[in-house]
Amino acid sequence: MSDKGPRITDQELFSALDLDRPGLNEVRAAVAESDFAAAKEALARHIHERKEPRWFFDWRDRPILTESTPAPPEERPHEEADDLCQHIFGYEFVGTAKTSIQFGEKIDWGANPTKGEAKTLLWNEALNRHYHFEPLSMAYWESGDEKYARELAAQWLDWIEQNPRPLDSSGNVQDPSGCFAWQTLTTGMRLEDAWPNALYRCLGSPAFNDEAITAILKSVSEQAKHLIRWPTAHNWLTEECMGVFTAGMLFPEFKEAKEWRRIALERLYKQFDDEVYPDGLEYELAAGYCTWVLKNFYKILDLVELNGLQSELPEGYLPRLEKMFEYPLYASMPDGTIPGLNDSGNMDVTDILKKGHQLFPHREDFLYVATSRKEGCVPGQTSSEFPYAGHYVMRSSWDEDACYLLFDSGPYGSAHQHEDKLHFVLYANGRQHILDPGNYSYDESRWRRYVLTTPAHNTLMVDGHGQNRRAKPETHFWPRPWTEPAPTENNTKWESTEEFDYVVGDYRDGYGPENDTSVTHTRRILFVKNSNGEEAASPYFIILDTLTATDEQTHLYESLFHLDTRAASIDDETQSVRTENKNASDLVIFPLAGDDLDVAIVCGREDPVQGWANHPWRPVPTAVFSKQGKSTVRMLCVLCPIPQGQSAPIVSVDSIPCRYVSRENHDAGEAIATRITFSDGRMDYFAQSGLPGEELHFDKHSTTGEAALVQTAADGAVISSYVSLPRAGHC
Repeated sequence: MSDKGPRITDQELFSALDLDRPGLNEVRAAVAESDFAAAKEALARHIHERKEPRWFFDWRDRPILTESTPAPPEERPHEEADDLCQHIFGYEFVGTAKTSIQFGEKIDWGANPTKGEAKTLLWNEALNRHYHFEPLSMAYWESGDEKYARELAAQWLDWIEQNPRPLDSSGNVQDPSGCFAWQTLTTGMRLEDAWPNALYRCLGSPAFNDEAITAILKSVSEQAKHLIRWPTAHNWLTEECMGVFTAGMLFPEFKEAKEWRRIALERLYKQFDDEVYPDGLEYELAAGYCTWVLKNFYKILDLVELNGLQSELPEGYLPRLEKMFEYPLYASMPDGTIPGLNDSGNMDVTDILKKGHQLFPHREDFLYVATSRKEGCVPGQTSSEFPYAGHYVMRSSWDEDACYLLFDSGPYGSAHQHEDKLHFVLYANGRQHILDPGNYSYDESRWRRYVLTTPAHNTLMVDGHGQNRRAKPETHFWPRPWTEPAPTENNTKWESTEEFDYVVGDYRDGYGPENDTSVTHTRRILFVKNSNGEEAASPYFIILDTLTATDEQTHLYESLFHLDTRAASIDDETQSVRTENKNASDLVIFPLAGDDLDVAIVCGREDPVQGWANHPWRPVPTAVFSKQGKSTVRMLCVLCPIPQGQSAPIVSVDSIPCRYVSRENHDAGEAIATRITFSDGRMDYFAQSGLPGEELHFDKHSTTGEAALVQTAADGAVISSYVSLPRAGHC
């Protein structure tokens, strides 16, 4: 067998075609005479002349430039394509600068110029995904200059020849040459996007002659069969299905084309059961990858409609798809993005929701967020829970200046995981204030290690160690089958009313390399939406962390807050941290201060890495509140958003005594009570009980609930309803 590609012979190609299809009679006649040269010529002519199947554009529609319609007067409008003609390739990845290489006459498809801690497999993957086909084909489409089409065809055929299909390998393990030419994700991406776009732009060029068309068809067949033989999972499988379906759709001349489409649609539909939680989020729990999967799920509908293949779509596909649009709807921040948890950055979902409204016109709430509140209807709920994903969204309203917090109390994720349980992000008054530091290039750098670990997130460290769920597969995703309601094993509890949102989650899977489970972290978040009964007046968040140690050791706890600002300061009197934004809103973090609490701001530290975030990669001030203790330790803080041009409505957060009426000896470590004082003299009182059901007194108030909030006027009169929260989690 040849060690050059394509491995399929001329005879095997024509045997794989349905020569009885309309338009292939000349091919059939030539094959009957074993005149494969004539058969290739007839096949190429058929591909050039056919009007169907359809793609999103057609080579016949390429604009023809004349003196009356000159090209835009841009300086080197096709600079990247010109570089590619000189075999200059360069790629940049999240957080990193571009790394380039100039090949000689021959391109080394196994090349990877990245080195040291910046070494990444992404460079070679990008080369073999043929991202460079886009600038070359667009340069030809826009200019008509044949040099671009000639170069594209030459590189295309060289890649086919130099990268024969692996015989007994998925291609997902790097081969000895360092090449990922047949990696299944890479293969799916080529077939789904890069190859069809390039072919349908450049098919009218003489460079795409009989031999070129035949070689491309042979390779398409080999790649489709490769993907069918070696299916994977996650977003990879979705992309593999897209490649297989696209090949079967665009080249129905193959006898197996319909079967390719059937297999692709069958596997895609099965992913709804295997990889999409009932609350709509794909189980990698990473915004970028989840939206990628969603886009592929609905892009295939465009392909189906484009070529009249609706009858091949599995029954029930559309209803399953509608649910997936609800996460980008209800998790969207007021700026139309969703937080970039796990290996992601914040993702703009307005275009996704526009598509959702196009597919489901009755969903006027999709249109509302898609158009930044200009059209459609306000969603029917403000705050939302996603119990399978473990994401809990608190919001004051759907206005552009609303307060918003997303709390992550979910599984580790099936892939692209970060050690970030009980992490959160906060957006208020027109901007993000507490952020997820995002993703970093998949390289070997300390920056990459940082974004994966607890220090990069807004949760707690124990004795300098972060969470460690990677070695515990049972924490990665919920056991199947997934049904509603959510699993009873989920210890997260949630309550939402017009006045407040309250959530309780815990982490008990161990810290440090040894997965030391002697400390359990329970985080409670109370969002007070209507301060002192006045709608939208001074909304704020209370975060209470309870650290419970089963040993007798003294532990160090560090609570982290990554601030989306250039500068922040510490008030020595209150130990509070405030952002310092110019011409924008701000945030103050008021801790429950005391002699046993330390506070610091870390920004841009490199060893160990702390105080960094992406988009772009930059130093960010990170507030670190530290406390030591044995047995049960509580750390409380109040997050106070400040509208632009206003002063902080809260001036102090203080501890107050509390006691159990019937258990005089249980008032020291099993409850906490605080007084939140406002600048106008109003006061809010918050208490959390370690013994729900027992009557707890604090100031002039009491509760038998798990937690309570009482709001008073400056003269002490209660001016809002007494809020007694039911038992909601572990203490």
